[in-house]
Amino acid sequence: MSFGQEVFDLGDAMAPACNGVIKTCAVGIAPPAIAFGLSVQALATSIYLNQCNPGDLMKAGGAWILLAEKNFDAADALEAETATVNDDNWSGTDATAFREASGDVGAQLREMGVMAYTVGLQLMVFAGMFAAYWAFLSVVTLVMDAYLIAYLAALAGVLTAPGAPAIMASAQATGATLLATTKTIEKGLQAVAAVCAGLLGSFTAFTLVFQKAKGNPVSPLDIAGAGFTNIAEGLLVYAVNAFTMTPGGKHALSPLKNPLILGGHLFQAGSPFAPTYQGDGEWNGGYDGGGPAAGAPDSLMNWWEDVAPPAMTNPEEVDWR
Repeated sequence: MSFGQEVFDLGDAMAPACNGVIKTCAVGIAPPAIAFGLSVQALATSIYLNQCNPGDLMKAGGAWILLAEKNFDAADALEAETATVNDDNWSGTDATAFREASGDVGAQLREMGVMAYTVGLQLMVFAGMFAAYWAFLSVVTLVMDAYLIAYLAALAGVLTAPGAPAIMASAQATGATLLATTKTIEKGLQAVAAVCAGLLGSFTAFTLVFQKAKGNPVSPLDIAGAGFTNIAEGLLVYAVNAFTMTPGGKHALSPLKNPLILGGHLFQAGSPFAPTYQGDGEWNGGYDGGGPAAGAPDSLMNWWEDVAPPAMTNPEEVDWR
């Protein structure tokens, strides 16, 4: 089995478990955020907003590496065939032109293979970082839920010490510490994302120039059309999610003091399970659907994939040859 296939299979195995963790955290953090507010509410906002599945990222990375491997295999096969041509069986101007053209095609295949491998490795790095991030957020959710249970027990008179006010103060202080760690992790993710975006942009520009120099004057739309569309889709989805998101500031009003904020937390807690359009007329809800903003941005983008021109979308299937 190839390395790319192993990475893809790993992501395929990770995705369902990660999906369950992400959705469970979104539900589990809402009650503490409502009860404690302040920094705990800001923690909840990070969980609601960053629902990126590490398993899906790993699968995407594996698919890119598979593409790279196919390009390298094709280049090797072409070189092997070209090597069978010698002066004994073919010579002259046509033979020389054939060897030159074969070399150019092989160089194109290898360059695109390097490009695909680089993208795949970047996605693998992101998948690992997001997996660690969600492991941390799972602990955050468990800690805050434990505080909430103790707080409710104190309010009910089951616990007499240290008492509900002290438990709330401790929960808010712990939430502030965890929030600082969360923001540090997010800054690290943003820094890596910026580096990867720069590398991807540079490689894309180089690919356009290199392919043209090797006799393949491809259109920028053919190479980067779907990628630019994905970037635009991602920014739009993030904008819609951020617009509908609960306050992220640690000093925002408590949900119990503001009905709109309370409604926002209830909405975000239910959003991961909302019915979502998957494309080709298919809808899924529960653990197979949903997302921030009730999955509406994802539904819209999946609909766009149905109607957009082929050059502006990702292929539905990859036919490896």
